[in-house]
Amino acid sequence: MLESKQFRYDIMRSTKKRAERNTRMPYISTINEHSYRVNTGEHNQQRDITIDGTAYTIDWRFIAPLAADGKGQPNIGGRYSLIIAGKSYEIFARRMHKPDEGGSETYEITCGEQRFEVRVEDEREKALGSVKSALDSGEALVRAPMPGLVIGVPIEVGASVVHGQTVVVLEAMKMENDLAAPRAGTIKEIKVDQGQTVNQGDILIVISAEP
Repeated sequence: MLESKQFRYDIMRSTKKRAERNTRMPYISTINEHSYRVNTGEHNQQRDITIDGTAYTIDWRFIAPLAADGKGQPNIGGRYSLIIAGKSYEIFARRMHKPDEGGSETYEITCGEQRFEVRVEDEREKALGSVKSALDSGEALVRAPMPGLVIGVPIEVGASVVHGQTVVVLEAMKMENDLAAPRAGTIKEIKVDQGQTVNQGDILIVISAEP
């Protein structure tokens, strides 16, 4: 029965088209430990953006690429023209490589005599990356990383799961998010049903350690 449910789930997932792949996700930009939520709109020269709920109309144009570094390797980034609130700025952006970036990207931004380091993360990836498994008495908890709608629970109580196996599919931010088992074990408890709305931090699945 468990195999049958997993098989039906796999077929459903493999045949469903994901229109949300074309949906633009907000970004989290962090400058000097302060984070801003940015909606970028369409990728053209004139666009509307929203920063922490405040709307701006900007004109953003690529001017020229950056020169190669001292080793002759190309720099990722460029020289840009930015017009916002009637003011014009010349911006230099250079991709930096940090050892602890994870799924984020860091850029060195220079505007006049001012220099900033900006870390940019996709909001969805940031939320998924923040999923924590709470270990208590040998149990692992799978929690909702964000508010959403449960659209799939491809496991049943008593099933054995491996680390990384999908145990819940959560629809949030107009995308389907696979929530994985944080470790191998046995499904002890399923606290949600398909079609149920959950809040960030809600416990969805309890996994007990294998004997």
